[in-house]
Amino acid sequence: MDPIFTGEQLNRMNREDMLSLLKIMQEHRQKQEETLQKQETRIQLLEEKTKELEFLNAMLSDRLALAQRKRFGASSEKYADGYTQLSLFNEAEQEAEPDAPEPDLEEVHPSSYKRKKRSGKKEEDLSSFETTEVIEYKLTGDDRYCPDCNTKYKVVTKESVKRLKFIPARFEVVEEVTCVYSCPKCGAMKRPEKAPSLLKGSVATPSLVAGIMNAKYVNGMPLARQEREFARYDLNLSTKTMANWIIQCACRYLQPLYDLMKEELLRSNYLHGDETRIQVIDEPDQKGSTQNWMWVYLTDEYSGSPRMVLFQYERTRAGYHPVEFLGDQFEGYFTCDGYQAYHSLPERIAATGCMAHARRRFDEALTVLKKDFTKEELKETTAYQALARIGMLYKIEEMIRDKSPEERYKERQKQAKPLLEAFFEWLHKLEDSVDRSSMIGEAVRYALNQEVYLKRYLEDGRLSIDNLAAERALKNFATGRRNWLFAKSIRGAQASATVYSITETAMLNGKKPYNYLTYVMERMKDLGPFPEKGAMLELLPWSASLPADCHSKLKK
Repeated sequence: MDPIFTGEQLNRMNREDMLSLLKIMQEHRQKQEETLQKQETRIQLLEEKTKELEFLNAMLSDRLALAQRKRFGASSEKYADGYTQLSLFNEAEQEAEPDAPEPDLEEVHPSSYKRKKRSGKKEEDLSSFETTEVIEYKLTGDDRYCPDCNTKYKVVTKESVKRLKFIPARFEVVEEVTCVYSCPKCGAMKRPEKAPSLLKGSVATPSLVAGIMNAKYVNGMPLARQEREFARYDLNLSTKTMANWIIQCACRYLQPLYDLMKEELLRSNYLHGDETRIQVIDEPDQKGSTQNWMWVYLTDEYSGSPRMVLFQYERTRAGYHPVEFLGDQFEGYFTCDGYQAYHSLPERIAATGCMAHARRRFDEALTVLKKDFTKEELKETTAYQALARIGMLYKIEEMIRDKSPEERYKERQKQAKPLLEAFFEWLHKLEDSVDRSSMIGEAVRYALNQEVYLKRYLEDGRLSIDNLAAERALKNFATGRRNWLFAKSIRGAQASATVYSITETAMLNGKKPYNYLTYVMERMKDLGPFPEKGAMLELLPWSASLPADCHSKLKK
């Protein structure tokens, strides 16, 4: 590089010129340094922006993988060998086994008792079904004679095989004729007392309304689809008409039973609770897209009360709803998920957590890693190790499932407590080393936030490790919601809550929903507008007074 000034030029410069030159050079250098600093700052910002974009891309990729898994992947979650979470919406394609053998009739319709089978012969019991047709196969004509000696055959035994026929829906008309009497002498009029109608001025009967309720709330068949099905049988029943019947019958005949069930539920000392979305399009002062909520409360086999499920419609997800529902009567344990509303219950109610929700987060974190890790590498991840630890806790629950609460408590203290304490000690050590914004970080943080509640099931052998009982209770509702999408009105949503409560409780107690609804509405109709409490108690789903026709061999 050539010098800016020659030696001769420098010799000619005086002191002022030298100072001026030096100042100019310093200013120039300062500007260069400032420019360089700005460039470095810009580079640093670009690097930070690049890292941020890379993180967002990774996070979105993880969320996409998780969403695809939820939409297209298997819906059951394995906790341990033989222990499977609630399996939702299994389709025919998933369940079909082309090579599976056909079931025999004993499998299709199991008997309440087993008769001794003859050797080499299947015995089927279809005694609860009416035999409407008998087909006999006999020899006729020359076939009745032995071809060797021309002697007539003699019947030595009969081989009987029973087969099942399906009769589609059939509608019958019941005509009521009332005779009106008159006194020939004084002209006084009299007529016999009639049985009360289900709904005044309506063609509806308990069996018809029960069939509509059973199709909608048990089998998830929307009213619009039922309307089309009825039309195929030349019966014109509009969706509006059926909806009116459901609402009126739910309010008049089923709501009193719901209230009695609630009284019994609140006397329990252990409950489960959950909530799920429902859209009610005619709610005042809200947009049509606003989400409303269906809350569910239920007992289980250790609650000290009959098995029951109660649904409650509310406009919001606010925390005061469970407080109001449980009131001052309930005192005990309440198993729920991590929603903060349940942790704001009065002190007399001890919330217990749901290990399934904690496990689900680790499972989601593991899912997004599967695209980048081998099976062996996955075993070294925090998510996999967390799932393995939780799986051991569920394995213990599987082994003690059929034991008494006292035995369950002892085994949990002996086996589960050390594992659970070690699990949370391990999580505490991980807390500062995992990225809090990552999915594994979220899983660790959720579990630690719920530590007190997740440990509480160890306190009592009656308590469950998770809240899957509530999720199972919501299964039929969730299936139906996929079909009917929304409720038209508040009254419709409240009626749905009542009918779902009755039908789900009936199934939990081994009752046929259709037969039970028919019987209940028939009896409530006969009891009049002000039925006695004692008479209604005999109609509850767990009552021993219910007729045999209401009982099913299958329990939910």
